[in-house]
Amino acid sequence: MKIVYISNSIIPSRNANSIHVMKMCQAFADNGHEVVLLAPLHKSNISNINLYDYYGVKESFKIEFIPFLNIPKLWLFSYAFNSYKYIKKVCFDIVYGRDLKGCYLATKTSDKQKVIYEPHKPFEKHNFVDKHVLNLLIKQTSFFKLVVISDALRKMYLNLSTFKNCKIYVAHDGADTPIDDAKIKSICNQKKLNIGYTGHLYQGRGIDIVLEIAKNLKYMEFHIVGGNPDDIRYWKSKSSIDNVTFHGFIEPSEVYKYVNSFDVLLAPYQNKVSIAGKDDSSKYMSPLKVFEYMASKKAIVISDLPVLHEVLENNKTALFVKYNNVDEWCDAIIKLKDDKYRNSLAQNVNDEFISNYTWLERAKNVIK
Repeated sequence: MKIVYISNSIIPSRNANSIHVMKMCQAFADNGHEVVLLAPLHKSNISNINLYDYYGVKESFKIEFIPFLNIPKLWLFSYAFNSYKYIKKVCFDIVYGRDLKGCYLATKTSDKQKVIYEPHKPFEKHNFVDKHVLNLLIKQTSFFKLVVISDALRKMYLNLSTFKNCKIYVAHDGADTPIDDAKIKSICNQKKLNIGYTGHLYQGRGIDIVLEIAKNLKYMEFHIVGGNPDDIRYWKSKSSIDNVTFHGFIEPSEVYKYVNSFDVLLAPYQNKVSIAGKDDSSKYMSPLKVFEYMASKKAIVISDLPVLHEVLENNKTALFVKYNNVDEWCDAIIKLKDDKYRNSLAQNVNDEFISNYTWLERAKNVIK
């Protein structure tokens, strides 16, 4: 089939949404489809970066950069309209997207196309205009379904009368099956347990918890991968601990090598988790990091938030601990000094990942 993916993510960027989009397009292509990704024509597109290499994806799909009026509050309308004009010229079987306005306008191109919209937030967090557009979208004859990232988010939509008869499919996020087990051995002390965290350093991501754990477990090494320079400076100013290393931002294609290098991985999400430093997604999130951890075949210690139990099982595929209890975090990590126990958890979580959470499997299921 011919699939066009409408995204309003800036590519390339450091945002998780851009990684999600590129990985899904690769997965659609790997499932045998002809894929075109639409993305905003932005000044960051003009660089010497090979976009496929940057994201660690195959050059198996086409990227079309769509122009827009660079005016705040209007650019999304302009981008959606220009995406509509592009789609209207080409015959696609499926229009898939995270751009709401683009998906709505795509329903006006042909009744033969299936339109699938993937919102990553509840209805009430859409602005007034987008609420209206979403209400219109689900009434169109070519609209096929909503795809949401957690069952918690599905229930939020179904609790609203508007969506009672709407087809809603749950597809947690995913990760690639690792291409190899490459490591960066130079960053780790091979005589100690190496504990890793990857991702943004926004409020709610639990960096303060990681630093407190490190203070208590000085005989272990802690590694923080990710973050922009300002965030790194902020956290370093809060604590100068010898057993913590900030590695800074690593290109998405290289992050797996760092993850492979650690013995234990931490996901210390707090009860309010910000997206790009704002909002709160703790009740319905499906963090990319969790699936990248699962793919690496490493033991995971994670915050005991209800939505995370949709994917992981306590004492079988991960150790759940109270999000803000440093003693519980320390106790869990100490348990994982036992090689046999640590390796058992790692194998279990990887088996679960391979069975259910690869990008390939996700891309296959969302268009059924």
